[in-house]
Amino acid sequence: FAGTSEKRLKLFYAQGTRRDRRGLKRAEVMIQRLRRHAPALARWQASRGFAGTSEKTLQELWAGGMPLTELAAESCRRVAKADRKEWIYRIPEDEVLAQAKSLEERSAKMSQEQRRAELPLLGTTFAAKDNLEAQGCPTTNAMDCRPPRKPAVVAKKSAAVVQRLQDMGALLVGKTNMDCAATGLVGVRSAYGACENSFDRSFISGGSSSGSGVSVALGQVSFSLGTDTAGSGRVPAALNNVVGLKASRGLVSTHGLMPACKTIDCVSIFALTTREAQMILQAAAPASGAFPWDRPAGALPSQGPRLPLSGPAKFTFAIPSKDFVDFHSFGAVAASRAGSYKEAWERSVESLKAIGGTCVEIDYAPFQEAANLLYQGPYVAERLSAISAQLAEDPEAPDPTVRKIAEMGHNYTAQQCFEAMYRMQELRRASEAAMKASGAQVLVTPTVGATYTIEEVLADPIALNTNLGRYTNHMNLLDLCGISVPTALASATLPFSVTISAEAGHDAFICDVADRLHQAAGLQAGATASSVADVSAAVQATSGEFLGPLLPGVDTFEVAVCGAHMAGLALCWQLLERGGRFMRKAKTSPKYRLVAFDGMKPPRPGLVDSASGASIELEIWELPLSAFGSFMKLVAQPLGIGWLELEDGTRVQGFRQVDVEVDRNGIVAGDGGAPPDITEMGSWRTYLQQKS
Repeated sequence: FAGTSEKRLKLFYAQGTRRDRRGLKRAEVMIQRLRRHAPALARWQASRGFAGTSEKTLQELWAGGMPLTELAAESCRRVAKADRKEWIYRIPEDEVLAQAKSLEERSAKMSQEQRRAELPLLGTTFAAKDNLEAQGCPTTNAMDCRPPRKPAVVAKKSAAVVQRLQDMGALLVGKTNMDCAATGLVGVRSAYGACENSFDRSFISGGSSSGSGVSVALGQVSFSLGTDTAGSGRVPAALNNVVGLKASRGLVSTHGLMPACKTIDCVSIFALTTREAQMILQAAAPASGAFPWDRPAGALPSQGPRLPLSGPAKFTFAIPSKDFVDFHSFGAVAASRAGSYKEAWERSVESLKAIGGTCVEIDYAPFQEAANLLYQGPYVAERLSAISAQLAEDPEAPDPTVRKIAEMGHNYTAQQCFEAMYRMQELRRASEAAMKASGAQVLVTPTVGATYTIEEVLADPIALNTNLGRYTNHMNLLDLCGISVPTALASATLPFSVTISAEAGHDAFICDVADRLHQAAGLQAGATASSVADVSAAVQATSGEFLGPLLPGVDTFEVAVCGAHMAGLALCWQLLERGGRFMRKAKTSPKYRLVAFDGMKPPRPGLVDSASGASIELEIWELPLSAFGSFMKLVAQPLGIGWLELEDGTRVQGFRQVDVEVDRNGIVAGDGGAPPDITEMGSWRTYLQQKS
């Protein structure tokens, strides 16, 4: 609770109960509990090796005006002090500072607008999982490359995504620990030690992107890259109280990644806040399409709907039926924590409802069967393919448990592989049908249903790891995008997260829901003392207003709206449902008059050309080009879409009145039931306010 101020807590509870007295009373009770338990909690955390830091986050330091070279030095200092086995290789500080100085000099010659366009990640440091190549750095894949074994190969060029982020201003500071060959969800299968949880050293950090999750949670770097084949980007995020974003498969290039399963590997993003994760995705995507597993945004099935950036939001989310959410089914060693996880899940569902969601239950059986097929069938042969050369050269280099899992691939025939592929296609259709029947836009599950100590996992390495993948393994096999977002603390040192997922291409929508949920939770950011709200504010202060992502590479068009389609009004949903995003406010040139069609349902205005017109307020929205046809079908007479001139002389497509009689000056006739002229009011919103 370090990042939750008493003022914010009061506001949160008051809003949650319609600002009534009961809400304020609940807030006061909670505050008293926090005050009473804080000293004991601090002593307990100290005894357990709690790694949380009271230092400001890098995001806050950058927003506070710290020069880039000093920020880079601070990040390197924190990395040098790391003691959770979260790093495999650290780039020498002088090299990082040299890059920072070069960026500092380059950016000094740019305007603020140019910096934000060309160097959107200026002021960030990041880590890359040690299966992603980075020029000049060894790539171990967490295999034993220490003497007398063959040393790790030093990369001659960086992975496509690493290079792209560096080109946009981010500073790479090192390579993080991981489960060997990206095979595991526990973080203990590494030749470089078991990575320890950022809240409690005795617990696992999650894997396989273990170090990437811990380094962000402890504020050592601004963000990090992991990979996510079966949950490796979401499980460490959940266990360390940070955001883990797994975009649609192929959207971020995997070129330069040492594969685990080429067909379903994804690069993932760890960040302290959802908003920053979205910004990193904007920079990292789209894949160029030049490499075999790239899938540019334009090739995705759809672009998905959106939620409004502010104000009320309505959406429908599905959760598994209770038969599939049994927190007492994750092994006897987790039994003492099951009750806390159950309560955290129930609170999370209520929080989703509180931010505007409607909850429905879904038949989770096809998702569960797909998850089981990943390791309990022929698909495991792809793991064998990924490390077969290494096994032939030095079979002792991989972690023993990883080697055992990969060698299970020898047990299946080519015929069985095809049969599994056929079954998976059936499960894809069954899962799609289940979602469609429920009417839900997103599926929400716990990210994990339990966690374990390092000792517990080492004693039972395969079964407990399998438990952690119950809600994650299916994701890429079913072609879904997903984001793990913190929602609660199951106990003082047990963060709890949910995963929000949807069909490929709906990345922006799951981020919209996750951002609202994360902000409402009122949690600390990772294991730092800063709140999510404070870090989000720092990011916005340095990056400007963030409008939310429309997938890079998607062909779009701009449309000007002057009435019921404006943000928060009656028909705005038609834009949001088609993936539209608000871009900016604007005004027409003084060449138009505004008329009101009060008889339409709902009422809406129209613009008419006129020599005696006025500047009328507009909003400019961006829509995917693929949505143009369906949007046009909704335009009702007497309105249409045509060119409008803005006050700066530029032109944009927008709503016009096309079927009403006017005189040669564009003045609307005042009799015969003609719509009233409301030009003098200057905007549709003003007209609505005066009518009310």
